[in-house]
Amino acid sequence: RMAPSTEFPGNLFYAITFFGLIAFFLYSAGIRYRWFLRGQWVNRFSEPIRRGLGLIPFVLGNTRVARRKYWYSGTLHSLIFWGFVVLQVRTLNFLLNGIHEDASLQSLLGDVYTGFRPVMEVFSLLVIVGTLMAAWQRFFWRPQRMTLNIDGWIILGLIAWLMVTDIFTNSAAIALGHLDNPEFSFVAYGFAELWGGIGFTGQGLELFHVAWWYAHLVDFLVFLVYLPYSKHSHVLTIVPNVFFRSLQPSGVLQPIKDFETAESFGVGKVEQFTWKQMLDSYTCTECGRCTAACPANLTGKALSPKQIIIDIRHLMEEQVPALSPTTHRPEQPTPLIDEVGFDPIWDCVTCGACVEECPVFIEHVPTIMDMRRYLVMEESKMPETAQAVLTQLEQRGHPWRGTQLTRTTWIEEMATDGVEIPMFDGSQEYLFWVGCSGALQERNVKVTKATARLLLEAGVSFGVLGNEEGCSGDPARRLGNEYLYQMQAQGNIDVFKAKGVQKILTMCPHCFNTMEHEYPQLDGRFEVLHHSVFLEQLVAQGKLPRQVGVNGLSEKSVTYH
Repeated sequence: RMAPSTEFPGNLFYAITFFGLIAFFLYSAGIRYRWFLRGQWVNRFSEPIRRGLGLIPFVLGNTRVARRKYWYSGTLHSLIFWGFVVLQVRTLNFLLNGIHEDASLQSLLGDVYTGFRPVMEVFSLLVIVGTLMAAWQRFFWRPQRMTLNIDGWIILGLIAWLMVTDIFTNSAAIALGHLDNPEFSFVAYGFAELWGGIGFTGQGLELFHVAWWYAHLVDFLVFLVYLPYSKHSHVLTIVPNVFFRSLQPSGVLQPIKDFETAESFGVGKVEQFTWKQMLDSYTCTECGRCTAACPANLTGKALSPKQIIIDIRHLMEEQVPALSPTTHRPEQPTPLIDEVGFDPIWDCVTCGACVEECPVFIEHVPTIMDMRRYLVMEESKMPETAQAVLTQLEQRGHPWRGTQLTRTTWIEEMATDGVEIPMFDGSQEYLFWVGCSGALQERNVKVTKATARLLLEAGVSFGVLGNEEGCSGDPARRLGNEYLYQMQAQGNIDVFKAKGVQKILTMCPHCFNTMEHEYPQLDGRFEVLHHSVFLEQLVAQGKLPRQVGVNGLSEKSVTYH
């Protein structure tokens, strides 16, 4: 019943191997943890109950991993993950038994542990199935989105070998008569019957047990110490990364506070990222779902959200002490922008598809935007098109270069048609925020007029600002000029408050996102509705009658974008 490590010299080997490799693991993890201490502060400790409850579906439930589109990857990952969770019981029993039999879970829990053994046998098989599925995916399927390198094979090999050594160790223990109720460990029991059937007994079987016991111990410890050096470090970081996830909508950007006292704007060095952004890089599984969903990447641009997160980790690893004297480290850290690249930073359209797809809640867009802010506000480096838009915003208050329309053109045209659009004076319930596109782009002007007619037909109390309306600030913020954004946003907020605005109807989804989710950062709190949602409410309330069959649309499925 005793493990090989409970007697000399096994106990000495066990102590040196176990405590030596655990110490090395703590060192490897510790020197990387120091990066998080160097990162900028961000508060992710609010709503701890909500954060904690989120671990159930997102970590234990694998809900973001096992999405329908990625059912194969989700299935194999779930088999391996759940197997690892369950088999931690057996691993703990193994390590405690290595100290002394009386310290093991089998000894302490008795029948409870014995009754759990069949469950662990099932999950051992499921983990093996999961690793075989992963091997097939990597060797034959080879999805373009994934990073296919030796690192993945090393981890798969260590996991599969861990299961094999576990089963063979238990089979030898059963054959030697070390386990009560051996049939509960039915996989290992089958092998034990095989050993007996071929006459494998005596000292040879003892040596067989010792060899597999130490093989299992070493494999477990090697797997552990390898994690900090592998992309599979997410095994260690996924729980904190999910717990500290952003609870805001993915389209929300955080402001630069205290412009007058800020020493720098944006992020031009790794240490200027927040600790959560650094944690993101060590949590990336390199599955590539973010890049597969990226519209910029799909159109052939250089942007790969996955690669940006990987590049940031590489820069952090570049400054971690080298283990070998032959390991090359640059004399000066590689500049962040040089590593990530100018074009990828500017290819991002901040749609947030990468953030929505990421199974481990990495926040790519804020990270990219922080580097873009640095390029704009510190270096004045940007594409000519971005420079032209920002200049247009500063000079004319909107991004549309060359338009001949004004913010009141559509109002004047409707008046010519006999339709009067009221100006907002504080007596109306809603401010109808038209936006730059709604007033200054001919295609969108048609939508603005149609919406205004529907509001009038439904008897909605609303008004517009006309020439007092400015840009919401969204283009300036997304282009990295946070200072210009805050000027425009604060100007709008001041006008809203002066006129007593409480409720806002927006045409543009960008204006909606900015006013609903980002204006509160500047103390601009209003009830904001997108016109599509509001019109749906009016139809449901019977204020706008359905015209079934008039235009043929009732028989079609329509996607609003």
